[in-house]
Amino acid sequence: MLRLTCGNILTLRAAGLVCPAHKHLIAGRGLSAQIHDRGGESLRDACADVAECGVGEARLTRAYNLPVKYLLHTVTPQWSSGDQWGAEALAELRRCYNSVLDLARQGKIDTLLFPALGAGTNRFPHSIAAHQALEVLHQRAHEFKQITVCLHTPAALAEWQQVERRFFSSL
Repeated sequence: MLRLTCGNILTLRAAGLVCPAHKHLIAGRGLSAQIHDRGGESLRDACADVAECGVGEARLTRAYNLPVKYLLHTVTPQWSSGDQWGAEALAELRRCYNSVLDLARQGKIDTLLFPALGAGTNRFPHSIAAHQALEVLHQRAHEFKQITVCLHTPAALAEWQQVERRFFSSL
């Protein structure tokens, strides 16, 4: 089942939380910084032992002090305003979602919390990020007990819901 909601993703419960990551799994900006702050020293130590993560790839760690059991870290691409690299960025963003879902399946993680990957500090417009995410998530939602996409603002939630109604309501 796939659900869209709005709120503070760090207060929700699931087996796994998707963390927008830096390639070395160090604290970045935005949600990544919040996750690392709450995860504490144990999370920083665990991330230091994990191999570098390329754009579109995913890595798994325990979540330590967060209300989930696992963190699924993925490095999202930068949005460059739809220039000649825009198609590559879209493919990389879809690969982030697929890599996380593949890793979750391998780890038998059946409930997941996703933020709007790429739509924060990496500047993807929500409508574009939503379309890429929902295309992958609708195709694969049947593989999981629950997938929740938690948006940070009511306006972002409304954009994602509009994209879902327009492109994916018949699925």
